[in-house]
Amino acid sequence: MGTVNTGIDPGTDKDFVSVAYIVRPHGLKGEVKVVQLSNDPERIYSLRDIFIIRKNGEKRKSVIKKVRPVKSGFAVSLEDITTVTDAQQIVGSYIAVPQDDVPVLGKDSWYHFEIIGMEVFTTEGMYLGMVEDIISTGSNDVYILRDKDREYLIPAIRDVIKDVDVKGRRMVIALMDGLI
Repeated sequence: MGTVNTGIDPGTDKDFVSVAYIVRPHGLKGEVKVVQLSNDPERIYSLRDIFIIRKNGEKRKSVIKKVRPVKSGFAVSLEDITTVTDAQQIVGSYIAVPQDDVPVLGKDSWYHFEIIGMEVFTTEGMYLGMVEDIISTGSNDVYILRDKDREYLIPAIRDVIKDVDVKGRRMVIALMDGLI
């Protein structure tokens, strides 16, 4: 049981999934340095047709020509970005793909963007709140739930997570002693 981080940003269009963040220009030929937001270290190498999505929601199609590793990220060459000035204009933007292009995960695995925003109920039907964020701890994720002025930290483990309905945007959990 687990979730996979894709790095979706609340400011991006919900039909798209952010897979990298553009940090700065790299070199003199329009390359950009990006930080990958996916847990899959090979994901960035498989991308070709992508969208550049700015924080204001503006998006445009682009094509990745080349990806190479650099310190703390990747240098990405895009077909339509050929100068440092072009590269500077997209700093702070996201490289995204349509949700339909995201690989399907196995049973009992979900992407962060699928979990964030879900309403969470106990097995007894009590509403606890909405998943606002996810903490990746290494051993298991922890879902941060908020309802008005209350916050709960829920471990993403089989003993707690009983049902996840991605299409219905609903999760059911079993309360363990001391959980809330």
